[in-house]
Amino acid sequence: MIKFIDFLKSYKNNIIIKESNFIIPNSKVSFFMGPNGVGKTTLIKCLLGLEKYKGEILYDSYDIEKVRNKITVLWDDCPFIENLSGWENLIILSEKLVINKEELKSQIREYMDDNLIKRQVKTYSYGQRKKLALILLNILKPEIIIMDEISNGLDYDLMQSLRKDILKMAKNHTIILTGHQFGFYEGIIDLVYIIKDGEILLIEDNYKESTRKLEDIYENNFKGQT
Repeated sequence: MIKFIDFLKSYKNNIIIKESNFIIPNSKVSFFMGPNGVGKTTLIKCLLGLEKYKGEILYDSYDIEKVRNKITVLWDDCPFIENLSGWENLIILSEKLVINKEELKSQIREYMDDNLIKRQVKTYSYGQRKKLALILLNILKPEIIIMDEISNGLDYDLMQSLRKDILKMAKNHTIILTGHQFGFYEGIIDLVYIIKDGEILLIEDNYKESTRKLEDIYENNFKGQT
């Protein structure tokens, strides 16, 4: 589990997230909801040790430096090495793993064709970058997966495929999601947290059994906010 103990994030005198104590459980899909600018991406950066904060974030009693190689994050903009091909990016970013090239090619073909993977990433569309990121995720097989706005830029067929992948991965992985395309997340998430007025609140701890829709939860808590 990921445990937040007296966690507080601020920039000088501006408090982004008030002092919070909560747990993200293992082998579950946790969804963080809120308008743009409330601190969802900042929270992810704190999880990764990329931002300073007060309090503690523990991964099964360990700090981030002990478990960093067990975590993979897929950012909304999916940064890669622009002047290298998709194939070269995958080789470099998974260099510490022993990967069978035929197995790698099989993973690639689930998302893109041979011509695309050989092109420089700077020529990729937004959705094609997402596809490359998903291939990398399947190669790395991390214990903890963080996806920030992962459904943006994906076509219908790929979104349905990704939904199935997330459900499958959730059996053995801890998954943290953020996003606004609520229809995509229905049926795949277990816990719903909101970030509201600087507070992180657990709204649903067994969402699959809930009769509420994500859109309704959002409307009830953030109506009129942008």
